[in-house]
Amino acid sequence: MVQLKYDYLLPIGSVVKVKGVERKLMIYGILQRSLEAPDKIFDYVGAPYPEGFQDVRLNIVFNHTEVEEILCRGYEDGERKAFLYLIEASMWKREQDKKSGKE
Repeated sequence: MVQLKYDYLLPIGSVVKVKGVERKLMIYGILQRSLEAPDKIFDYVGAPYPEGFQDVRLNIVFNHTEVEEILCRGYEDGERKAFLYLIEASMWKREQDKKSGKE
């Protein structure tokens, strides 16, 4: 089986505790940019749990290394696995474009 570079990413719907964040967060997006740092890609974007998305100002972007505890893992199936392959190819192309100065 092929080991994917982004296989560590938690599925959307996962609920986590993040270092320095008081509230539990529900992950609702992966490999996201923030308005404050549009050139940087974060592993996740989350919204406060249990109420979920209410206002863009309450979104929190964070990386996997900041996850202290996984409280609930989100849904995973073959479609998610195919999505990870797509991410792998997209990020590889992005890295290649960056190296060649196309980005």
